[in-house]
Formats: sequence, C-alpha cells, structure tokens
Amino acid sequence: MGLPPAVAVVTGGGRGIGRAVALGLAAAGHPVCVNDTGVALDGREAEEGPGRAVAEEILHKGGQGLAVTVDARTPAGARQVVADTQSWAGRAPTVLVHAAGTLRDAMVHKAEDEDWAEVMGSHLSVAVELTRVMAGAMRDQRWGRIVYLGGAAGLVGSVGQAAYDVAKAGLFGLTRAVALEMAGRDVCVNYVAPFACTRMTESIPPVTEQLRDYLRTAPLATPDDVAPLVAWLCSSEAQGISGQVLGARGAEIAIWSQPRPVASLVEERGWDARSLTTRAGPELVPHLTPLESEFDLFGGPPVAVAGRRPA
Repeated sequence: MGLPPAVAVVTGGGRGIGRAVALGLAAAGHPVCVNDTGVALDGREAEEGPGRAVAEEILHKGGQGLAVTVDARTPAGARQVVADTQSWAGRAPTVLVHAAGTLRDAMVHKAEDEDWAEVMGSHLSVAVELTRVMAGAMRDQRWGRIVYLGGAAGLVGSVGQAAYDVAKAGLFGLTRAVALEMAGRDVCVNYVAPFACTRMTESIPPVTEQLRDYLRTAPLATPDDVAPLVAWLCSSEAQGISGQVLGARGAEIAIWSQPRPVASLVEERGWDARSLTTRAGPELVPHLTPLESEFDLFGGPPVAVAGRRPA
C-alpha cells in the first residue's frame, strides 16, 4: 500500500490561481492548508473570508482543507503556518505552492519604500521563509515538491512594475538554488510562469492598443487551466523534473529557456576600448536579446481549452 498524498501548503489559496491549485490538490487527495491573509490586491484591508471559503469548499467536496490566515513573510509567521498545518494534519507538510502576491504598480523612481516592501514581501519573502521552514522535513523524508508561481515579467521585464519584476526574478533564483541543494533526493522545485485572467490582469490599465488587445482576449485563459500543471508537478509522477521554468496559458503549456552563454569571444592580448568597439560590438550584436516585455511575447490570444469558458 502506497503512502498517502503529501500535506500541502498553498499560499494565496483563497483567490485566483492559488484557489484553483488548492482545489486541484485537494481533489487529488492532498490535505491542503489554504494560507491566505485575504488582503486586497494592494496588500491592504485584510479579511479572513477568501481562505476560509476555499477550505470549506474543499471539505464540502469530501477533501481535507484548513484555512490559515497568518502572514508568512516573516520567520515567525512561516513557522506558525507550518506548525498549524502539521498539528492539523498530523505530519509535516512537504508540498509548497506559492501563489500569493500583491501589486502596487509604479515606475522604479516613483514607487515608495512601502510599495517596494509590500510587493517584495508578499511575492518573495513568503516563498523564502516557508521554504526555509519546510525544507528540513523534505530533506529528512527525501521527498518534496515546491512550485513557485512566478511570471513572465520576472523573466523578461515589464514597464511600471519594477518591484513585481524583481520579486518574480528572485523566485527564479530561489528555484535554481533550492533545486540544486535538493539534488539527489526526490525533491523537485520548479517555477511556473502562468497566464490567466485574475484580479491582477484585470487591474492592468488599457492605456495602449497593445494592452487593449491583450486584455480583450485574456479571459480565454483561466486559473483552472494552470492548476492541472501545478498539481502534476506536485505529484510523484513528476519525479526528476526540477529547476525548470514552465509556462501555462489556456490550453498551452511550455518549457522556457534559461540564461546560458550564447556567444563568446577571446582576445588573447586582453580587451580594451578599441577592440571592444571594433570587434566585440559587431560580433556580439547579432546575439543580443531584444527588449521585449511580456506583452510583446504574448500579444496573440491564448488558445482556450475546448468547452471551457471563463465564468
């Protein structure tokens, strides 16, 4: 008889992609801690409703769900989330899906200190602190699954979202670091760049024709389309898949490239301003990465899952 499905913690599990993932994991048999502070998109006005509603929905469907509203961006908060989950489930959680995050869009020179702290805390600090607390049990059991919900903006950049981009880029670095540290064990750590119509995408101001086109077709991709990939990455069937960046957009999934040298030059006498200008520049320019935002990369409409339409 096999082991029961691992206990999972899903941050941001009360809404959007986090909610879809929490429900998907519960349907697969995982006891799920729905960790959600219930804040508004900007991180203010916390309420307990969203997380509790999802936990109740899980219970109503015959699953095991617990709502924890503790903010996990501090070491003490993360320890409390894990302790509450372990006390409830009777064993340590070894699945972490980090989907929580807030948004305070502003150009890099205009965002206030509080804005940077809020966005970095919700997207990056929560992931770091929960990973620190949960990693020990994963190493001891030689089994675990971590999925960080990142974003295309954290990999290619976007305009007016510097704090968000930096936080999501940090999640990529965390993915690679923890995946390498856990290599040799059945502990898989991956980064998913999702595209789905959520309250975050709905907050994008349609100030250009490109953005208007983007938002017009955004509802074709839903949080429910992302959840199966994340749930699969959290299963035993995904053994060996670690340190990867995957995309999910409607009916489409993708594997992303990661930074690697694409061209190199050698100057045996050493480089100087002249050789850099006359040789390095002309030979490296064809290999430069274009300055494209996520809206440039995903300008076309997503492929909708057959028979599924957004609510």
